[in-house]
Order: sequence, then structure tokens, then C-alpha cells
Amino acid sequence: MPEHEQSRSRRELYAETTRREVVRSARKLFGRYGYSQTTVESIARDAAVSPATVYAQCGGKEGLLQTLMDLWTTSNLVPSIIAECAAAESAHAKLDALAKGYVAIYEESGDIIQIVTRAAAGAPAAEAFLKVADERHQNALREIVTGIRDVGGLADNISVEEAVQVIFFHFRYAQFALAADEFGWGAERATRWLTERVASAILNT
Repeated sequence: MPEHEQSRSRRELYAETTRREVVRSARKLFGRYGYSQTTVESIARDAAVSPATVYAQCGGKEGLLQTLMDLWTTSNLVPSIIAECAAAESAHAKLDALAKGYVAIYEESGDIIQIVTRAAAGAPAAEAFLKVADERHQNALREIVTGIRDVGGLADNISVEEAVQVIFFHFRYAQFALAADEFGWGAERATRWLTERVASAILNT
């Protein structure tokens, strides 16, 4: 490899490593202190970089929040869950696969979901990011629910869009955390209860 290409590769590797470290620091500090209370300077200090680097590499606080939202909503778990739901043969099996997928996503990104949701209450940019996240969430659900419909699993009186809304209402993070954490049910009981509620509302048996 020519020397100038090696130098560029090293620079790109350093930039990506720096960016990951800044994102890690932002995730930690946003979670600990909240988005509005966290400064670019504190993120830079935690990541051992300059504030200018936070802006240049990551787009400042807004860019970092968007990156975190993307980590949550474009996780490799999402296509994996969709594929598992598609492979399941019955409507109930598809719903069970989806429910397990929610638990996996919440284990991986629950802190990010809370960061973005709380930030949306006071920051227009965060509100816009949450809207994008909700749209991505519901688009994935439409694909899964269409599969349930195609195996004859949807109740006669409910449309794909209505079923998406029912699942979104029951399984969004706030509802899951309320049952699993605040009620003290734990993830297994909360998942089972939510799945039963959704099944009774949208499935034909």
C-alpha cells in the first residue's frame, strides 16, 4: 500500500476510534445528567478530546443524540427480529418472536430510549429524532403484522394499521419498563402479560 494511503487509513481509523469514544461519553453523560444538562465541554473532557473535535467529528450534542437514536433504531437486532418473525409459521409464534425481540432491544438500548424520550420534552431537535424513531419502529411493525395477516392470524375486525398501533401502544419502552421495573414484575412476566394482551386484541384465536 502506498505511504499516502497508509497515512489516510491511519487517520480514518483514528477518527473512527475518536468518534466512538465521544459517542460512548455522550451516552454515559446524557444518561446520568440528562441531555439539556450535559455540555459539549463535559463530553469532550470525558472523552479526552477537545470541544472542537466533538463538533467536527460528531456534530455537537444534536449530532450525538441523532447518532444514539440511530444506534437504537438501526441496530442489527431489528432485521434479525423481522427475519425471525417472518420465519415463524403461526401468528402466535410470530408475536412471541416479536415480544422476545423487544426484550433484546430494550436490554441493548433501553438507556438510549430513555435519553431520547426525556430530551424530546424540552428540545425540538430531540423531539424530531423521537418522531423518526417512532416512524422506524412502526414501519418495522407493519412488515411483521403483514406477515401475521398473510397467515390468516389477524382478527377479522382489525386492520394492519390498527394492529400496529395496538402493538406500539403496549410494547413501547415506557409501558414495558412500567410493568417490568416499577411494578417489579421482571422482564419475563411483563413480556408474557403484554403478549397476552396484544394477542387477545389483534389475533383471531
